[in-house]
Amino acid sequence: MSDVNRRDAVKLAAAAGIVAAGGSVAAADEKPEEKVASSGDTAAHPKTGEHKLDVSKVQARALANGLSSFFSRTTPDASPGRNILTISGLPAGTRVITVWMTEWAAGNRPHAGGAFFYTTSVQLYNNGTQCRVVYNLDWGGHLPAGCQVIYGPG
Repeated sequence: MSDVNRRDAVKLAAAAGIVAAGGSVAAADEKPEEKVASSGDTAAHPKTGEHKLDVSKVQARALANGLSSFFSRTTPDASPGRNILTISGLPAGTRVITVWMTEWAAGNRPHAGGAFFYTTSVQLYNNGTQCRVVYNLDWGGHLPAGCQVIYGPG
């Protein structure tokens, strides 16, 4: 079975509730003995990676309709499983934001290729001056990450 087909099979099994921790398929009534993951955690990596990004330190580009955009590296590297990126320094009154998390491959270094970033939540708070992005990294180790952000007054 190819990696793509196996990944799809595991996702379908997870949706049906028959995947044990670690991705092995189990009977629906069988309870895995390992710690069960919840809220974006993974059984293998239950800790959450914390990342911060200050918009005042990046060069945002003006777009149409009052929107702005930037692409930036996030540090430290994303951890396997759940990660939280806190973006600060947004203009007061920001009402619209979209954030895409992606692998950061620079120079002549190879990229992971099979890594997946899943954004699960993007929330503005503090009168739109801050944003919390919750995302998961489906990869066996830490990976350099970047984000593409578009934001504005709405």
